[in-house]
Amino acid sequence: MNTIQLKKGYERPYIHGQLNIDRDDLSDDTFLKDGEIVRVEDPFGKLIGIAMLSFEQKTLGWILTHDEQEPIDDKFIEKRIRDAIEKRTPLYNQTDTTAFRLFNEIGDGIGGLTVDNYDDHLLITFYSRGIYKIRDLIIKTLMVELNPDSITEQTRFSDQGKLEVKNRRITGNVEFPITVLESGVTYSVNLDEGPMTRLFLDQRETRKALVQNAYQAKSFLNMFAYSGTFSVAAKEGGMTTTSVDLAKRSRELITENFNVSNLSTDGQNIYIMEAFEYLGYAARNKHHFDAILIDPPSFARVGKKVFKVERDFPKLIKEALKILKPNGHLILSQNLESTTLNQFKKQVDRTLTEAGHAYTLTDVKGLPKDFPTAKGYKSGKYLKVVTVQIHS
Repeated sequence: MNTIQLKKGYERPYIHGQLNIDRDDLSDDTFLKDGEIVRVEDPFGKLIGIAMLSFEQKTLGWILTHDEQEPIDDKFIEKRIRDAIEKRTPLYNQTDTTAFRLFNEIGDGIGGLTVDNYDDHLLITFYSRGIYKIRDLIIKTLMVELNPDSITEQTRFSDQGKLEVKNRRITGNVEFPITVLESGVTYSVNLDEGPMTRLFLDQRETRKALVQNAYQAKSFLNMFAYSGTFSVAAKEGGMTTTSVDLAKRSRELITENFNVSNLSTDGQNIYIMEAFEYLGYAARNKHHFDAILIDPPSFARVGKKVFKVERDFPKLIKEALKILKPNGHLILSQNLESTTLNQFKKQVDRTLTEAGHAYTLTDVKGLPKDFPTAKGYKSGKYLKVVTVQIHS
């Protein structure tokens, strides 16, 4: 087993439990191989842990154990997968939800790997060529433990800073899209379309709150709507909905999601527009809403314009305030890994204070229980959903 050594002065976070390995923290990375099992030492030769190298955009590798006597072999991988499945037993026993995450990277003990279950159709995502080297073992273990109806693999490999995403069917003759249940609501899912499946499983609790209409709202605006799952949930909660997205295909996807849920699209509006363009249009035409959900991408390019969530989110909030009804709710979602929940809450507070609005923080949500994180990887807690009621 080869050894990698941390630079002097860089060892403290690892001693305190950091699990993701930063290339800049190493004294030498010349001969490292993706997927290699290595010993990680501090600058004085003391063991930090045993790691698997995983050349991803966000890390060079993951410390899997601090026990030098614990071998990182087939049994180690199999046990981590079996343990993760066992923890999801309550989800398998639910009758109103058939889609959830089965394995969540380092939170379940192996970095660079996720497995999602869509009504017994599995999507395995590999984030590096290193973790992909044990794909056969992972697939075999899932087949033995679950015997799923189908398995699709997705690879997200980086070459010279450019991310390439590919999907490939491994087993099963299913024809996508399929439908799944979540909190009793039907949604459309396609595992053959590339990086996105039409249903973001980490937002389950946000959709559930909409189904229950926790905001006592009659009208709902869904910004960056994509496939419209938030709009479907809001319609189930008794609201009229307006969905906005720049992608032309969103109209088709949103309509399909309403159809599979047997919901009428009458009175449900869809706008194919850039976000700020729509917000200005709505203000000019005096369109107002009881609840507005803003869930932007972390980064997007529209023509010559570049959207960066850390910079532009406050602008979205200020423009949304202009079309929010008195005592209405803003549901603000952000998934930037480098921003903590406290930082996001401070950003929201600063923005609302500058805009001259008093508010009450009514709800804060993070990742659901099937997305476990590890103390040694703080960036794993990427999802932050903050709901505020604006006082008139």
